[in-house]
Amino acid sequence: MRGRTAVKQKTGVLIFMPLLLGLFLLGNQPRATAAPPKLSQVVYVTLSQACGCILDRCKAGDWVVEKVFNGPRQSLLVRIDYSTEKDKAREYIKKYRITMPPAMIFLNAQGQELWRAMGDEVDYDKVQAKLQEFGA
Repeated sequence: MRGRTAVKQKTGVLIFMPLLLGLFLLGNQPRATAAPPKLSQVVYVTLSQACGCILDRCKAGDWVVEKVFNGPRQSLLVRIDYSTEKDKAREYIKKYRITMPPAMIFLNAQGQELWRAMGDEVDYDKVQAKLQEFGA
C-alpha cells in the first residue's frame, strides 16, 4: 500500500512541477507599464469673497495656482470664482461633488477625474508632484 501512495505522490509532483514552474516564470516576466493618463484640464474652483478661514484657504490655493500654473501649464487651468461665476461653479460642484473650497480637479480629455484636492489639500508640493506624474 505504501508503494502505491508513494508512486501517486511522485506522479502528482511530476505533473504539477512544470505547471508551477511555468506560472512562476510567467509571473516574473517584465510587464509593460501603462502610460499615465493624459491630463487635459485642471479645474480650480475658489471664492474671492468669503469669511475667515475659508477665505484664508482660498488665498493659499490661489497662491499655489499662481506659482504652479504659469508658462505652458497656464493653458491647462480653468479658474472659476464661485463669488462671481455661481452658475458655472455650480455645474462643476455638482458634477464632481466638490464639498470644500478651494477645489482642484485634474481631468482627462473625456472629463473623467484623474485626481482632486480640496481645502488644505491644495498644496504646492502635492500639485507639482501630480502634474509631473501626469506629464504636465
